[in-house]
Amino acid sequence: MKKVILFSPKGYVGRFTKERIQSEKNMQLYEITRDSNLKEYNEDYDIMIYSAATRYALADKYVQDNVVSVIRIVDFCKTHHVQRIIYLSSDEIYGELNTDEVNENAVMINPGLYGISKYLAERIIIESGIPYYIMRMPGIVGRTWGKTFLYRLMDNIKNNKDIELYNANKSFNNVLDIDDLTRFLVKLCICEKKGENEIFLLGNTEKIKLMDVATYIKELYHSKTRIRDIDAKQKRYFTLDVTKASEYGYSSKRIKSIIDDLYSIQMGEN
Repeated sequence: MKKVILFSPKGYVGRFTKERIQSEKNMQLYEITRDSNLKEYNEDYDIMIYSAATRYALADKYVQDNVVSVIRIVDFCKTHHVQRIIYLSSDEIYGELNTDEVNENAVMINPGLYGISKYLAERIIIESGIPYYIMRMPGIVGRTWGKTFLYRLMDNIKNNKDIELYNANKSFNNVLDIDDLTRFLVKLCICEKKGENEIFLLGNTEKIKLMDVATYIKELYHSKTRIRDIDAKQKRYFTLDVTKASEYGYSSKRIKSIIDDLYSIQMGEN
């Protein structure tokens, strides 16, 4: 039985990761939070899933929560002989990159403070010597209503607001369903390869035009929204190459199915 310790089970991703792991018969879940007294832990663990992150903060908060906290957890992992860290990072490390598709080797162009803090955390884990899987992810959606790009787009269209879309006629796969993520986390925990290190990009396995996404949402709501494509050749844009993750068993719901699920969540809450 895999002994998996989750940091932190209280956030959006952590909550549903906890739920998924608890449903697995061959995995034993342990929990750790920012308030935990690490001296009270006296067991060894197989895998650490690091899902905690601080967003929309000042620089010192980013450093404390997204960087110093990783140092603390890495030390914990060494003390408790953790065999692998699975770290949930962000595609925001790529900053203002403008290209058709990125992979794990793509350059970083002027990332924001959040992206920098996540990249520093990645480097701390990589240099720790502990085997790792790092996942660079776009906005995560599903199971509840949230605040990322797709939610905002749906809200605006529902309310008949006119919208301007950058790169509307380019491909889009920059969305990750929470159930697809937690299912993949379990796969990595169960089938992980000893000593192997990987950086995965997670988005959707299909690509559709962003204009088609907006048009589909407009049809769902019978909205009067007018959608305008803004020519922005220098605006941040990329899709995510999920090839490597797919080779490890990652799969995703179709984008329109994700939108259908979000529509049902929103209408159910109203």
